[in-house]
Amino acid sequence: MIGFFIKMKKLEKEYAQKLKDSAKEVKNPVVKAVMEAVSQDSFKHSMLYEVIAELLSKEHPFISEEVSEHIRKEIDEHISTESEMIKVVSEALEKGVSNKAAKFLLEAILRDEVFHHALLTKVNEMIIKRETFSESDMWDLIWKESVWHGTPGG
Repeated sequence: MIGFFIKMKKLEKEYAQKLKDSAKEVKNPVVKAVMEAVSQDSFKHSMLYEVIAELLSKEHPFISEEVSEHIRKEIDEHISTESEMIKVVSEALEKGVSNKAAKFLLEAILRDEVFHHALLTKVNEMIIKRETFSESDMWDLIWKESVWHGTPGG
């Protein structure tokens, strides 16, 4: 499976570059923006495939409590920002946009913002909380594996 993900990383990266190059020749701003956005998504996919291959091929260190707290605060801030963006774009769509292309682009942005919010929330819940190894966790492990559980051994 690792080879498959490495291959997909390469394909997505090549596709991203081809789209980016093709977009340079496009004069229509909507088509150009969509092509460049899809190119960026393909580049993002290549990074994610690379991470999947890495996840499957080696061990990963735990995140310390200090680093975890810093990351959690940062992600919380980004989750809040995404929530605000969802609100702003939703309000713009509710007011009504007469230009079909503009409405299409706003709807695409809204889908992305909703996805980003869900993704960051999931990262915060699953990865940060699961990967953090606290001093308390360490002592729990020591206690569970101790033959005498803190009493003098015989």
